[in-house]
Amino acid sequence: MFLIQNMEGTKGYKIGYELGKWIYHHPILSVLIGIVISVGFVWLLTKVVKQIRTFGE
Repeated sequence: MFLIQNMEGTKGYKIGYELGKWIYHHPILSVLIGIVISVGFVWLLTKVVKQIRTFGE
């Protein structure tokens, strides 16, 4: 009764493996994508907080 299955050979495994290889060969792009996502999240969070603060006015 093990929940772990052999994942090698599945489509998801192959996509993840190729994505991992791409990230390994392009670390600068990965860091830049992470920075853009982080800045976008912080921008969105500030908009939500501003909406909450001005809700009753």
